[in-house]
Amino acid sequence: MRDEAGLIRAAAEGDESAFEDLVLLKRERVVRTAYQITEDLEDARDVAQWVFLRLWKVLRRFDPGRRFDTWLYRITVNAAIDLLRQKGPRDVLQPLPETADAPGAASPGEQERALDLADLQRAFFRLAARLAPKQRAAFVLHEIEGLPTGEVARALGIRQSTVRNHLLQARKILRAGLEREYGHLVPGSAKAADPQERS
Repeated sequence: MRDEAGLIRAAAEGDESAFEDLVLLKRERVVRTAYQITEDLEDARDVAQWVFLRLWKVLRRFDPGRRFDTWLYRITVNAAIDLLRQKGPRDVLQPLPETADAPGAASPGEQERALDLADLQRAFFRLAARLAPKQRAAFVLHEIEGLPTGEVARALGIRQSTVRNHLLQARKILRAGLEREYGHLVPGSAKAADPQERS
């Protein structure tokens, strides 16, 4: 397989084989990002399909002086937000299916940690459904995908200060929800300190 820049160049010139390789290279990231915003794996797959159809049409306009992933994130996020607005928000996000081995093979201490992480993940998905689409997109790109603030701003087509504001608001909402509804999962909270609150 050619390097990424070579694949992009060839695909932009109409090489279908290079485009298929590029899709294989980027599909998981596009689905994961779309999923975190749309809240549904089937919707995320639909978004990914639309994104790659769109990409095939507009790839020749890509400026090789820019970062391809940022451009692809922008297409993905916009498509996911459009779909989310069409369908309306859900009460809770659904976690991606587990691919890890069954927890039965782990030691009791590892099983307990895995259960705590599973509780935390369920809490996050429930609370993240309350974020506005742009807040969720900024949070996903920055905190989950690991993009720096400037790149998130370019991907979302907004200012860095707006990204920082979205992140601040998202963290406040998530933190308040965790403390209020899942205090036993938050270190140092009153509910975490009082085991009777957990029953």
